[in-house]
Amino acid sequence: MDSGEITLYIATSVDGYVADEDGGVTWLEAYEAAADDDDVEDYTAFFDSVECLVMGATTYEQVRTFGAWPYGDKPTYVFSHRDRSPATDAVEFVDRSVAEFARVLKRRYEHSWLVGGAQLARAFLDAHEIDELRLSLVPVLLGDGVRLFDGATDRQELRLLDTTVRDTGIVEHRYEIRG
Repeated sequence: MDSGEITLYIATSVDGYVADEDGGVTWLEAYEAAADDDDVEDYTAFFDSVECLVMGATTYEQVRTFGAWPYGDKPTYVFSHRDRSPATDAVEFVDRSVAEFARVLKRRYEHSWLVGGAQLARAFLDAHEIDELRLSLVPVLLGDGVRLFDGATDRQELRLLDTTVRDTGIVEHRYEIRG
């Protein structure tokens, strides 16, 4: 029986973009630098609650440019259709359907973090395989870029579980995805 949960936890601009028009996320740096102890504690608590991470190939390659691998030895599954070099022994590449792999995740892990990117997040949404949505709305309007939601996803009802307002102006909404 599938009992684990998958959480999409992602930062987005107020106008719905997860990356700028060049695919970059440097617009997040000022907010990360301004994070206070409560922000760090909340992220750490979330990170400690997850047993594995899931991300798309573009997100993976972007994370690799940040320097040292930030996720330690937590199992990390990267959806990719081509061979890539693993950042650590904890990284495994996946080339199968989202629905099929989500069932594997839910059997194997109690809590999985869908890190991103937008294309993979939409695929998990389309397969109805996201249980919780944590959106950190960053107080910036990018105007263009990589949109998190493209309007092609089936209608899905959300139930607000919590809202946290950060000193940085970031507002985090936590939703349960129903049905």
